[in-house]
Amino acid sequence: MGILDKIISAKKDRIKNQKKILSLESLKNKKLIYDNFFPLENLLNSKNILISEMKRQSPSGGSLDQDLDPKEQAEMYIRSGSDAISVLTEEDFFKGHNNDLNKVLKNSKNKKVPVLQKDFIIDEYQIYLAKNLGADCILLITRILSREQYIDFYKLASSIGLSVIVEIFDQKELDFALETDIKILGINNRNLDTLKTELENFEKISTLVPGNIFKIAESGIKNSLDAKRMIEAGANGLLVGESIMRSKDRTKIIKEISLNE
Repeated sequence: MGILDKIISAKKDRIKNQKKILSLESLKNKKLIYDNFFPLENLLNSKNILISEMKRQSPSGGSLDQDLDPKEQAEMYIRSGSDAISVLTEEDFFKGHNNDLNKVLKNSKNKKVPVLQKDFIIDEYQIYLAKNLGADCILLITRILSREQYIDFYKLASSIGLSVIVEIFDQKELDFALETDIKILGINNRNLDTLKTELENFEKISTLVPGNIFKIAESGIKNSLDAKRMIEAGANGLLVGESIMRSKDRTKIIKEISLNE
């Protein structure tokens, strides 16, 4: 069993247990924690947006920051010029938690900064939960969804006011993604099966994407040179996590990657 299969298997078990505590119908009827949302679409007319990601660890990067303080990290991300924040909430392999999202949202809502809840979505339950918690945006990974799931999940998220980043890796997944009227596309430079990362992947796939779609380069962006390379290849935005988490001066690297300096 590959790492992606292990992640999905663990996620299925967790969702099953969550439903025992709070049913889907009860979740749908539960009062929202927040009534103000900041769609990622608000940034689509901006250039070179940076989505700064926080995570404690990852299968590819190992341990990054087990003592991560989401509230302080969010404050620093916003202060350093991040346009949006991504919060990894997957529990078993990234050591994230919905509580991390809660702590970030307490800052981001006041600053009107969009927040992406980044997880491995395989059930509509997760979409309703993201909305209830207050996330502004979710990620749909085409690699782990059937065609029917993908289309249904995209429509559901859009109908309840969530922005959606659709993540792909190759041309086959791009064709799959284009079966809905997507606005934001994440092109992952990391192969989720092998965990190998190559910036060339964005350069290759970006040329195939219709011009009206906002393109975000994901994974492998380590410095300002990589950021410039992705932007020159057609990226409208960057999603950067591991490089920020590994840096001894996270404020500095955010400013450098976002081309603020």
